[in-house]
Amino acid sequence: MGAVVAVVLVTAGVGYDFKRTPPTYLESATVVFSLPRSQDGPNAYLEFAPSLITSSEAMTQSLLSPRVQRQIREAGGTASVSLALVNLYDEEYPNYGVPFATLTVAAPSAANVRRTFVVAVRRLERLLAGSQESMGVVRRDRISDQIVGDTGPVIEAGSAKRVFAGLGALALVAISALWNYLGRRSASQARADASYHDDMVRNLHNERRPVGAR
Repeated sequence: MGAVVAVVLVTAGVGYDFKRTPPTYLESATVVFSLPRSQDGPNAYLEFAPSLITSSEAMTQSLLSPRVQRQIREAGGTASVSLALVNLYDEEYPNYGVPFATLTVAAPSAANVRRTFVVAVRRLERLLAGSQESMGVVRRDRISDQIVGDTGPVIEAGSAKRVFAGLGALALVAISALWNYLGRRSASQARADASYHDDMVRNLHNERRPVGAR
């Protein structure tokens, strides 16, 4: 019975906690690192693609560095910021074959998500421009970044469904355990009642038996 009560309490507690937990908002977009305007030949992308991918990796590491993350917070970006290169295969065998990265910002507040996203994009642009300027690259030869597919702040999809699915599973476990407990208790009570009834019948039979009878 203790396990049944524990499961019921956990189910109720998780449900109550979920109601109190605010939803998570996400905003994501793809950052495309593009060739400079001076490179407009037909095979320019094939020739400079490795350099673009290297640059996108460097910008990803720079944006996620503790120093830049602190700068984002100081500029009003209170949400969490993530930038990851687009993987064309899987986690075990990653393939970063394109100069694309996914920028993701998450927080319980849609306003904080939007504000942080804008701050992160501006910081990324400054990092890219500053890095090339420090190396003496003239403007017409500089790599640029473009933000495409911006989702805007949206509620994280699937979180509520997963939570309620988990609660449903816990509830089924609790009901099953309670049902089995009641079934065992009912069977035990039935055996006890039957034993008590048999004893009563034997006692009555003995009381009615004539004296000296065997």
